[in-house]
Amino acid sequence: MLSAAYDLISTGSGGDSTYCGPKSTGPILLADVLPCLAIKLIAPTFIQKIHYNVKVSAAVIASVASFVTVASTTNYSLILFGVALASLSSGIGEITFLAMTSHFERGVITAWSSGTGFAGILGATMYLVLTMGLSPSQTIYLMLVIPCIELLAYWLILVRPATLNEPEGGFQPLLEEENESQEDARISEPVEEASQSSCAPGVKQAALKFGQGVKELKYYLGSLFLVYASEYLINQGMFEIMWYKNAPWTMEVQYRLYQVLYQVGVTISRSSASCIHFSKIHIFSILQFLNLILFACEARYAFIPSIWITLVLIFYEGLLGGATYVNAFYSIYIQIPHYRREYALGLASVGDSFGIVVAGVLATVIHNYICQFRV
Repeated sequence: MLSAAYDLISTGSGGDSTYCGPKSTGPILLADVLPCLAIKLIAPTFIQKIHYNVKVSAAVIASVASFVTVASTTNYSLILFGVALASLSSGIGEITFLAMTSHFERGVITAWSSGTGFAGILGATMYLVLTMGLSPSQTIYLMLVIPCIELLAYWLILVRPATLNEPEGGFQPLLEEENESQEDARISEPVEEASQSSCAPGVKQAALKFGQGVKELKYYLGSLFLVYASEYLINQGMFEIMWYKNAPWTMEVQYRLYQVLYQVGVTISRSSASCIHFSKIHIFSILQFLNLILFACEARYAFIPSIWITLVLIFYEGLLGGATYVNAFYSIYIQIPHYRREYALGLASVGDSFGIVVAGVLATVIHNYICQFRV
């Protein structure tokens, strides 16, 4: 959806072909993340009680509905609604499959990160290639094959561990093993005491559990927030303005190419955790913020002489974002006791979503400001 963002706003505004169209891609980004964020905030308190079969099916249905809605209309409001359905699907899918990784060995975290990165490359590249011969609407219809593949992979390819056979009352967290360290037991006490308190209402229990989780994961939540706020502000606030008239491609193709190069960088770094692991991920977040400043200056002053330099910088941007993501979740996997790992992995994904929301809000403001100077 984000690869198609420029085409979507052009469809809704008559296809403006200047450096700065009447609409920013910021609203597209907000529609693409707000439902996802809502799911991530609410779901950890109850989603373990819903069977994985139901959750995966819901994600697929929302995905199909989003593609059909966006491809079949030129109404801007309906396009935003379709994007919101895609966000709903993404939120359900991410929190479901991230939680599911807690039932497998740790190498699955790297596989998950690599897979999501490759999905980004596949989606952006397919859109870039297919729109060379098809309309954006026709291309989005063809993308319906993706949720179908997701459903087939879950039902026919996935080898499910025994712990996925959930009892009727919902999945019960694994019991603490006798050889768990005292430190693990000490960290878990506040959550366990809150859960065992018969006088505390359900909402209060959920709030206490959420607060404890945020406190424990604040380093990773903060790092994910900063890196995602920076990179999505670049992608949705700067890319649509950074056009090079001396480049061999049209404005639309340049935007799509930016998205592809970004996803390539993300995929490479998300696949690196099995080879090298970084624990100080705040370094990547700071470097990404510096990237944001650089791209903001380029969008405002257009001082970079060649698109090829920008393409290298976009690839580097993707490397930083992917490295932060995979190392954050890999660290959580190895540091959090297994009986709380499922909840922690789902909660940590809230950090990046908050960052994207902030980027979506600021993208429109920055778009309107910079467009005062770009013609």
